[in-house]
Amino acid sequence: MKEALPDNPSPSIRTAVVDCGTNMFSMLIADVSPSGWESKFILRRPVFLGQGGFQSRIIVPDRFARGLDALRVLHQAAVNYGVEKVRVVGTSALRDAMNGEVFVKSVEEALNWKLEIIDGEQEARWINQGVALTLTAKESSALVMDIGGGSVEFILTNREPGGQWAVQDLVSLNVGVARLAEFGKPADPLTAAGEERYREFLEDAMAPVRRMIAAHSPVALVGSSGSFDTFSEMINGPVPRDLSVNPTQIQSIDSAAWKSLHHQLIETPVQGRLKLQGMAPDRARMIPLSSMLVNHVWGLFPAQARLIRSPFAMREGIMNEIWQHLCTRMTQE
Repeated sequence: MKEALPDNPSPSIRTAVVDCGTNMFSMLIADVSPSGWESKFILRRPVFLGQGGFQSRIIVPDRFARGLDALRVLHQAAVNYGVEKVRVVGTSALRDAMNGEVFVKSVEEALNWKLEIIDGEQEARWINQGVALTLTAKESSALVMDIGGGSVEFILTNREPGGQWAVQDLVSLNVGVARLAEFGKPADPLTAAGEERYREFLEDAMAPVRRMIAAHSPVALVGSSGSFDTFSEMINGPVPRDLSVNPTQIQSIDSAAWKSLHHQLIETPVQGRLKLQGMAPDRARMIPLSSMLVNHVWGLFPAQARLIRSPFAMREGIMNEIWQHLCTRMTQE
């Protein structure tokens, strides 16, 4: 599998972006050409790479092995789909772990993939690039929120007169759901009392987010894929799985329905959550914490604001950047 663009690019280059997140490893495969890029396949594998290792700042052995196993599955899928170029990035758990570089070397030795560990700011900028592809003029100014296992990224983005989305401010906070679970050891169900236990911590941790909202008055909170996919599916019904059907369409989430769902998620034990319509099984265990984070941030917005789910995230932002670089290179040639 080639790591660089061919010297004589064909009309389209089959490209993969692999996101090694703290909870989930995922891969987007697309055909990239001068006219744009088109999604062909998305594959996700639950790994929970940071589980049990946040306090010691290591990737524990069973998570280390599971991460490599997941990447072997993604690698085989890339081979099956004839991928020519691949970009692999790692986020919060890998950048915090003292043995993160050991994992990077193991991936290169096993799969000949170069895994790049990125910082929170780069992660946030790529998230914004992906989500911006789905936003419309109706949003005008939005706070993008991406919930991960180790960190949560917030990006304040404004629509400029030319239609581009410009980052006004961003922050990456170490309040991801796996981190909150390990340090806070919440009961199951979480309950309103359990949510209250986190309140003081969140009020302190979210101070930068309060300042961003106060300074820019965004009209929408936009959730970047992930947990927001599940929230939207539970409220709005199934999301089309065919990538050719409105692949960039955002979904509004009714505020009253959201409040009801949040109450249900924090008051229902995991076995009950697994039976709820639209619940993604690999999200059932930690989704009360995701819901708690959204509930806290949503409470900072005025009543007239919109709550939105975007189907795009960092994967799509990286893919779009790959396309832009291809266009720039071909123009220079």
